[in-house]
Amino acid sequence: MTLPTICITGANSQIGSFLAEGYAAIGYPLYLLYHNRSDRIEHLSQPRHSVDLRDYCAVETAFENSPVPIDVLIHCAAVRSHDSKALHKTDPLLYREIFDSNFYPAYHVLRAALPSMTAKGFGRVVLFASDITRSGLANGSAYAAAKAAIANLAKSSSLELIKHNVLINCVSPGPVDTNLEEDYDGAYLDFRKGISRAIFRIVPLKH
Repeated sequence: MTLPTICITGANSQIGSFLAEGYAAIGYPLYLLYHNRSDRIEHLSQPRHSVDLRDYCAVETAFENSPVPIDVLIHCAAVRSHDSKALHKTDPLLYREIFDSNFYPAYHVLRAALPSMTAKGFGRVVLFASDITRSGLANGSAYAAAKAAIANLAKSSSLELIKHNVLINCVSPGPVDTNLEEDYDGAYLDFRKGISRAIFRIVPLKH
């Protein structure tokens, strides 16, 4: 059986690189998209491509340059909230940047990947939303709003494309057990740790 080709965006993130390693170990053909850093995936032999997902033309080119047609898209890329402030204290330009940098990459990768999937009558897409689409996120409303928009982007596009055998879904995890110190520092690191502690207090297992 021929295994489907999987494209992972944000492939150098902690979640993205974990998935890339796991699928590579099984033998799946991969196409790995990253932005500035590739240190977590450099040891993998699968083709990779640096792209700014905020730039639709660059995203379109990245998909056109894929060595094989993409069957499965896993969109892991995300941008943190930066300022961790209450909405009435946020900077409007920074707020828009956070929202746009999370929502539009999801739209761009869907827009670039879906035509070939619909043409061949097969495709599987997983977008990363978040449990905060249900609960909200104090001092992180731009990020939370973008994740809610991504969830509804998936719902709407899935209704359009089911007739083409293209299935689009979201996963909405709570805190994921990653090494926060590798990617964050200062006040934002404290903010992220505080979110995890608050959520774990209401989780029955407490961890």
